[in-house]
Amino acid sequence: MMIFSSCETDVNIYTDGEETTIVYGYLDVDADTNYLKITKSFTGNAIETAPIYSASNYDYKLDVQLKGRFADSPNAVSIAVLDTVSVYKPYDPNSIFYSGRNQVLYYTTRKLKENEEYQLTIRRNDGVELTSKVKTISGSTIRKPYLSVSFESPVSNSIEWSPNTVGDLAAYYEVIGYFHYKQFLQNGTDTTRYTMKWLMGSGTGEQLWNNSDKRLSINYTPKDFYARLQADDNIINNSPDFVGRIVEGFEVVVTSTGEELYNYILIQNSGSAIQDTPEYTNIENGMGIFSSRSESRKMLIVNDLTINTLERDYPQWGFMRVYN
Repeated sequence: MMIFSSCETDVNIYTDGEETTIVYGYLDVDADTNYLKITKSFTGNAIETAPIYSASNYDYKLDVQLKGRFADSPNAVSIAVLDTVSVYKPYDPNSIFYSGRNQVLYYTTRKLKENEEYQLTIRRNDGVELTSKVKTISGSTIRKPYLSVSFESPVSNSIEWSPNTVGDLAAYYEVIGYFHYKQFLQNGTDTTRYTMKWLMGSGTGEQLWNNSDKRLSINYTPKDFYARLQADDNIINNSPDFVGRIVEGFEVVVTSTGEELYNYILIQNSGSAIQDTPEYTNIENGMGIFSSRSESRKMLIVNDLTINTLERDYPQWGFMRVYN
């Protein structure tokens, strides 16, 4: 997705006629498994050539290593040798990796540590060696809301969180809310779970930091919840009279992004009328981006007042209260 985000279809990313290795991925201290996508350059029409597996993938396994301190040996630097897995990812325009076909990803299941530097080394069969370094960032603790959330107030409210390591701010933060609910036919027993996604706010660490409270925060308007739910595809297309829905909860997800990925996004979206967009990479002897991120989650109870409003003011949506 990142390589072919441009409207241009004639893509040439060779360097002086030589093959270029392309790396995309990030280290996530919260993940059980960390993945990297490693491919090679090609010339020609991207739309025609990208689906051809051999055009952008190596026909052998690269030697890929990650060096640093891991949770299973925190007092000593060691090396994790990344293995490969073939996966099929359905098409998703928001995916960091190519979608809609089989892909080979390099991965490690060794647990990473916060605020540690890791060196990536990739060796090709022709002797070319690629390197990159990245420092993992701290996870966050979501402080507010504490246990429950209400969407009744017409005035601004806030999501607040603090980094697990005091003063360790990430380059960029994004806060997304997920409204979870169950849907069922009122004359049946089968239920299906659905989620409404709400981008609640984002910004750099410096922009969102409140020095007096030692927290980061974004502001949002609670009443916007109903407008966003009204625009939800499932609510629009699947709300006949015999459909019932039950609220399950509201999940807040705070994603912290490393400086490398933030810089990459800034440069790739800079645009210029007088010069080509510069290429940003932190891969020595290659192209792409190797960065870090952290994702913190908190599930909240949806306040009774909000459930009452859903039942009373929006009966066409079929939300109902569950009585114990």
